Amino acid sequence: MVFQKEIKITNKIGLHTRPASLIVEVANKFKSKIWIEKDGQVANGKSVMSLLLLCVEKGSIIKIKAEGPDAQKAIEALVKIIKDKFGEE
Repeated sequence: MVFQKEIKITNKIGLHTRPASLIVEVANKFKSKIWIEKDGQVANGKSVMSLLLLCVEKGSIIKIKAEGPDAQKAIEALVKIIKDKFGEE
């Protein structure tokens, strides 16, 4: 089953290297496949380089998609770190 959630990026700088690394760190705790989508571009949620290529700025809306046995829990964990502004503020 595929789960997805849209969320706004609200930290000051957007998705730079540290937040992208945090997303990958959390995503890799799950067996599910995870993708992050912005403006029709899709990135592997378990790849820092792939995430950085999305050029996600503050205020951007991204869609997190997950497919697999723990997809819903993966989405919940990723939404939590994004809402917490990646611990930056």
